[in-house]
Amino acid sequence: MRVFLALEIPGEIKAYLRVVRDQLATRIRNVKWVNESGQHITLKFFGEQEEKRVREIGDALSGIERLYNPVAVTLKDIEAFPDRKRARVIVMALEKGVDNIRMIFHDIEDRLSELGIEKEKRSFRPHITLGRMRIPGPLLDRDIVDVDMRGFTINKMVLFQSILQPAGAIYAPIRELEFNKTI
Repeated sequence: MRVFLALEIPGEIKAYLRVVRDQLATRIRNVKWVNESGQHITLKFFGEQEEKRVREIGDALSGIERLYNPVAVTLKDIEAFPDRKRARVIVMALEKGVDNIRMIFHDIEDRLSELGIEKEKRSFRPHITLGRMRIPGPLLDRDIVDVDMRGFTINKMVLFQSILQPAGAIYAPIRELEFNKTI
């Protein structure tokens, strides 16, 4: 099964991001836009894994959620990966909460490396993917829309199965890890 670990974002933020995405879609062509249900902050993509390995990953992560409080996050602006001159992926960048998300990411990387799962070589930049360009190209200033720096709280991590369908991937939760509720 194809699996990944992500931070779940609240429904009201997903609804706001749909509005932003729809505004962008009127300005930028040849983009495969992400559905609301597919919006999250990916921490680790594992790709195809056998069921036994997925259980091992879930067990290795178990308890990590108790080490962290819910994370207060703020939306920042529209960016692109690898950069705006050669945009492949259009993303919502985050501001507040990024350092906390990076701490969680590095803790996860350390735990999973004990299972022999390779650590990510690229630097980790927490973001929410809005769309993927079918043909990479520049993301121009005139194409960018203004973004409200809305704040929200991330309460849990979810280990998801990604089920590929012709209309797009469906994400089925395998294991949910809720952060401490001390905030």
